[in-house]
Parts: sequence; structure tokens; C-alpha cells
Amino acid sequence: MTYTEQKERSHRFVLALRIGLPVFLLIVLTLFTLLSKWTETMFESFVLMSITMLVFIVYFILYLIYQSSRENITDPLTHTFTAEYFFKFFDKNVQKGVRTLMMISVENLWFINERYGIKNGDRALVDVVEKVNLFFAEKGFEKLPVCRYRGGVFLLLFPGEKENYVPVLELFLSKYQNFVRNEIEIRLEAVMADTRLTNDAELLVSRLYELHNERTKIEKEEDYPINELEKEVVDALEEKRFSIGFWPIDTDEGELYDTAVKMVDSKGKLIHQSRYVPILNRLNLMRGFESAILEEIGSLCVDSNKRFVISVSPTTLRNPHFFEHALTLFERRPAARGAIVLMFEEKEYFHQMERFSQQVAHYRKAGYRIGLDRLGGYHTTMLYLKELDVDVARFDPLYSRHIREEKHQNLLQGLNLGAHLCGVKTWISMIEDEEGDRIARSLKINYRQGNYLGKILTTKDIQG
Repeated sequence: MTYTEQKERSHRFVLALRIGLPVFLLIVLTLFTLLSKWTETMFESFVLMSITMLVFIVYFILYLIYQSSRENITDPLTHTFTAEYFFKFFDKNVQKGVRTLMMISVENLWFINERYGIKNGDRALVDVVEKVNLFFAEKGFEKLPVCRYRGGVFLLLFPGEKENYVPVLELFLSKYQNFVRNEIEIRLEAVMADTRLTNDAELLVSRLYELHNERTKIEKEEDYPINELEKEVVDALEEKRFSIGFWPIDTDEGELYDTAVKMVDSKGKLIHQSRYVPILNRLNLMRGFESAILEEIGSLCVDSNKRFVISVSPTTLRNPHFFEHALTLFERRPAARGAIVLMFEEKEYFHQMERFSQQVAHYRKAGYRIGLDRLGGYHTTMLYLKELDVDVARFDPLYSRHIREEKHQNLLQGLNLGAHLCGVKTWISMIEDEEGDRIARSLKINYRQGNYLGKILTTKDIQG
């Protein structure tokens, strides 16, 4: 029996005790009255009390039966925890020390449902859960909390830091990353993060999705029809339902925060960037979205020592209406002048470089700083570094992942020196441990960011 099944059984047992308690009290009251020597004088009182108690019992039992249908702690298909119960469990356990959250996803669930039918897709999910429970039970994790988060995505909670589970995760993927059940291939992917990054479960799950996207480079499967998703995205934009995470950046220039933006749907769930960006682009709403985010961040610029990085699309950056809005922001939020970095990346080279260069110069003159993302990843970034006056350049995450390798260190050193000679400060993200931070410092990279250097903060943390 798995840990989730044990918890479900204990939950049902407690519910049965709660339902039986008033019946037991009525029986005790009846026996007491029947055996009491004052029965004759108490008979009328006993009858009245019994009727009252009976009414209360019937109401209480019906209420508990109704509540039991709403208090399911496990998913009916996979018998793993529901997301709601899992997050409550997470909040209780995160107070006891560092916890690691692992995300295992069925990458081709949509394909299985489409080609082999939904029943086979459901059987595939059940089979994945069985293999997860069996594998980790063999490794000594008898009481492993497993949650079906949504679709084919499962969350697992482990005690301790994520470094302790790297060998186990690699062994799991080597065994089950591509396995076959009834001639149906099932592809799995897994990533993990721990609470040194943040104690907020939603933010930690968002980070897992980002790590997953970086690892797979594929579009996410949708949880609901595209028309409904479009409506959720449009409504979230109109009602300005955003969730913004702030990741501290280690620098000697005061407080600097990178921002990660998620939309919030009508049910309070997060819509991740990989899902809302294509819709905003298709509906021509990206400029409106990025203007709204600029306003949100501008409202936080009350302390001259705090600065924020906002990612914008290059098309928006070159849009004259966005530039006009960016200028009027300083009239309403004077403290925002000099406190916002507009970060962009672009795969395809923009040939009207003279106009683009003038626009970048206007932003910088107005009080914005301009950042160039994915340095060393796209060929375009090297051309832009040469032709645009930018303030900061962030290295491609590839260099962070391989920072211990000598060849990558040599490339980083060359890119870093070239950027500094162009008058541009450098930034490296995804610093996960002390060794990576030591290497980044030795290379004299100006900004360093990652799990090792600081947790993701919420808007309340920033305002507080």
C-alpha cells in the first residue's frame, strides 16, 4: 500500500469516527436513562432530549456525508494526493527544514490520448504512478508524498536538499525515461528544485516549469481547449491578474531583482509563460501585456535603492506607442526613473539597425537601462553587443550549466572581457552552489543570480 493510500484510509477512518460519535452519545444517554433509578421522573425529559439529539444526529451525519464528497485528498484515477491537499502538506513540512520538490511529467500524454484513446492515456498515468512508487520504495522512500498536479504532471516531496537526489533522479530517468506499456511508448521528463529557492509552493512549481521548458524546449500540453485558454488569458490581462516573482541578483550596486511573470486564471491557478505568450502574440496583445507589467513594476519603485529587470519582446521595445507609455510612466512614478532595466532577446537579426540604435539611445536618455539576453547563445546577440549601446548582457543559461568545465570557462572569460571592453556589465544566472559562485566571481562577472544566492520573493516581500 502506498503512502497516499494509507493517508486516504486514515482520512476515511477519522471521518467514520466523526459520523459515529453522535450515535454513540445517543446510545450512552439511552442506557443511562434506562438504568437510572430516576427513570420515572426523567422520562419526559429523556424523550425530549432524545428527539433533539436524533434531529441533531441526522443533520450532523448528512452534513458529514456532504463534506466527505468535498474532502477527497486523493485523485480518483491515480490515487495520488490532490493538488490542494499536497500544497497544505507542503506548507506544514516546509517549516521543518529544507524540502526538495520533484516534477515528473508524461511528455507525450496528449499524443497517447489522441492516437490510442483517453482510456489508454489514463492507464499510462496509473502505470507511471506505480513505477514511481515502486522505484522510490526500493530506494528507501516508503512514505513518499506524490501529487497529480494537472494532466500528466506529478509532484513528489522529499526531505533535504536537491543535491542529495541527483543520483536517484538520474537512475530513475535512465530506467523509465522511455518505457513501453502494451506497445505504447511513454516518455517521461523530470526536474527538481528545493525550498532554498522559495518556501512558496506556487512559485517553486513555476520554477520547475521554467526548468522543464529549458530542458525540453517544447511547447506545453494544454489543460483545456484553446478557446477557453484564450479567454482565460484575455480576461487575466483585462483584469490585470498577474503573479510576479522577484529573484534577487547579487551585485554591489544596491538591490536588483529579476522578475518572473505569470498570469492568474479565473480559478486562481497560474498560467505559465510558455502558454500565454503564443496567445498574446497571436492576438496582438503582447504590447498591452508588457505595458501593464511595466505599470506594475513602476508602482513598486518607491525606494531609490531598488531596481527591477523586466523582460520585453524586441517588437514591443521598438514600438513607438510603448516608448510613449514608458516615458509617461516617469511622470506618474518619478522614483521609477533609473530603476528599471528592459531586457530583450532576439533570434533573428533586425536589419534597420540605425533606427533600432536610436530607439535604444532614447530609452537610455529617458532613464531606462537596456539589457541584452542570451549572450553567447544566439549569433544575433554578438552583433547587437557590437552595434547597440546596452547596459548589461546576460549569458545564455548553457554556460551556467557547464560552468565547471574548462572550455566553457574559457568561453565565458572571452565573452565577459569582450562585453566589458564594450562598456557593458555582465550577468550570469542559475548559480546553484558555492563552486559555481566562486568561478563566476573569479571571472569578474558583475551580476550573479541563482538558487544558491537568494530565494524568489513575492510582491509582499518587496513592499515590506
